[in-house]
Amino acid sequence: MIVDSHAHTFPFLGDLSGYETVEEHMRWLQLYLIGHSQPVRYIDNDEEVVDQGLADLPLRGFESLKPVHFRVEPNGRFVWERGERAVYIHFMPPSMQTNESPGEYMLAEMAYAGIDVAVLQNAHLYGDLNQYFSDIVYKYPRKFIALAQVDEVTAHHDTEIDKLRTYVQHGRLRGLYYANRAFAKCDYAYSFDDSRFDPFWDTVAALGIPVFWELSATPLGGSNSILLEIERLVHWSEDHKDIPCVYTHGFSPDLLDGNAPEPVARLLARDQFLIEILYPISWGRGHDYPYEELRPPLLELYNRVGANRLIWGSDMPNVQRHCTYRQSLSYVTKLLKGRVSDGDIAKILGENMLGLFASPRGDEEPRAVGVVAPSEAGSRYRPADLPSEIPHPLGGTLPKNQKRSRQ
Repeated sequence: MIVDSHAHTFPFLGDLSGYETVEEHMRWLQLYLIGHSQPVRYIDNDEEVVDQGLADLPLRGFESLKPVHFRVEPNGRFVWERGERAVYIHFMPPSMQTNESPGEYMLAEMAYAGIDVAVLQNAHLYGDLNQYFSDIVYKYPRKFIALAQVDEVTAHHDTEIDKLRTYVQHGRLRGLYYANRAFAKCDYAYSFDDSRFDPFWDTVAALGIPVFWELSATPLGGSNSILLEIERLVHWSEDHKDIPCVYTHGFSPDLLDGNAPEPVARLLARDQFLIEILYPISWGRGHDYPYEELRPPLLELYNRVGANRLIWGSDMPNVQRHCTYRQSLSYVTKLLKGRVSDGDIAKILGENMLGLFASPRGDEEPRAVGVVAPSEAGSRYRPADLPSEIPHPLGGTLPKNQKRSRQ
């Protein structure tokens, strides 16, 4: 069985997506794009822009975000104003015509690529999606495993603890997605290892759920910052040994050259961490499939942690800006075949992920009081409000019979 540890479903990215206001959602999107590796270009001539112009640096929280009229437009583009000219970035591939990824779309992509189950990771930029995910896994309980999201900055408050408990116990969310980037909301005054969060982490341990860590180089960026955050995570894990963890997005190949920095080596040595293999989303921009350059770091990971702690993920649908969904899977087999046993490859491509969660459950339990029923949740998850004609990336408009019907 093939299990993708890292996939996304989401409503139209330019709307509420579970937040109280569209503006709140746009702030999260703008925050996540600061320093992104995808090129920024002027809309009027496609020339590349050197300075994104999204924030005053160094980043000191949401207050550093510049008022640039950030917005989401069709065909995978996020757009904002830089001076008197509009610029764009392809955070999504151009094929994402309406910048939404409903469950049915992901099911079709999974079937085409030969993926049996996908784990839905729950980052803030896609929205406040606990209810949206709960509805999806109730509808497709044997195809999706979904993670919960909390407000990391206030996770010690009863409201956040109760929310997590409710969605895990009654909403079928089966893990926690946790991003240190969220501490921008408090100007990085404290982080996930602060003692104020002990009651929250005690709840996570009591629920028996894994934590999927999105660790970024906050707040300054660069290799030193990410190593400091990895060191912070190692110390946290020593105090919370009973919480299973996944290190998402993997490690940069330059940290796996045979002489890994001490924080990386210490984290790799901790058995409570599964390590995600997820490279085309970043590596694919400057390298060609099947990414032969990645064989040494993949084998270094395998030799350091063994097959039982490696998991494959795609970052679908974002990854399609560099390769197909099927290629995001097949490069792993191509690079490891003949050097790693077929049994160990099977563990990496699915068995380890199923072992973390056990197999997806059936739909026998009723939805409990406290989780919003699907018919009551729609107002914050509107489909894309498309213009009467969809702009074609090469000019003109798409014919009416090519417009995707709304879900």
